[in-house]
Amino acid sequence: MTTTEELISQVLKGLPVQVKRDRRIFIPVSRNDLIKTVKVLSSELNVKHLSTITARDIGKEIEILYHFLLSGVVITIRTICPKDDPIIDSIVNIFPGAVLYERELNDLLGVVPKGHPDLRRLVLPDDWVGGYPLRKDWKPPQESEE
Repeated sequence: MTTTEELISQVLKGLPVQVKRDRRIFIPVSRNDLIKTVKVLSSELNVKHLSTITARDIGKEIEILYHFLLSGVVITIRTICPKDDPIIDSIVNIFPGAVLYERELNDLLGVVPKGHPDLRRLVLPDDWVGGYPLRKDWKPPQESEE
């Protein structure tokens, strides 16, 4: 089993790694460095398991967290994109399992994964026009009185 210290000293030494507790590594990167960092995990660490992608509205920006698992260590890549330009590069070409997570990001938060092969709706109805329900400024559509 790989230890947190081994991962940091062997492979992640060039990245801005944060360790808040054992077996939990955070790597904050700009959205421009997302693909490069994901490729490091895939090629140099041989990471094969993307656990999930989560995101949250943090005001004027959306924080996106990519959670990977390697030998019992959770590695989370953290990136931020502005709400007024919510575009990130898709990681589907590196981790095909990201396809549904990225569709969900698009559906619920309006984050557009550039290069994604299929951005059809996943969670919301196809005819949804009510905005992005996981954004803090979202308001439910008013029901029309009949």
